[in-house]
Amino acid sequence: MTTIQPKTNDYTLPDQSMPKATNQYDQSMFLKLLLAQLANQDPMSPMEDREFISQMAQFSSLEQMQTISKQLDSALVDRQMASISEFSNMIGQTVAYTNETETETIKGSGRVLSISKTEAGYVADLEDGTSVNVYNITSIKQA
Repeated sequence: MTTIQPKTNDYTLPDQSMPKATNQYDQSMFLKLLLAQLANQDPMSPMEDREFISQMAQFSSLEQMQTISKQLDSALVDRQMASISEFSNMIGQTVAYTNETETETIKGSGRVLSISKTEAGYVADLEDGTSVNVYNITSIKQA
């Protein structure tokens, strides 16, 4: 009787642990590539005008995107500082707050010592050591 052997597969999956390439291009790298391409082109068939103009347009758009990115980062920092300033008028004031959990509602009050930004948002730090999310404050009174 003939025995049939199962076919073995020599194919292995590619290594998935290799780091992924990033798309972090900067102006100097793009310019170096363009200059290398121009320096090493065949003099008998130089780069066509359309290709050169296209690459220069890409370079220009890359530069504009980087400028916009820097401006957005600056605006974000300005907005965060503005938010702290908005809540700074509570410092020295007595506030009432309500914290609701799944099981209970906690009401309290206290004098605000400082305002800070945390992962949970902006919080008012009270004299008794309590930190209250500014959006849980229900009233503000002169101290």
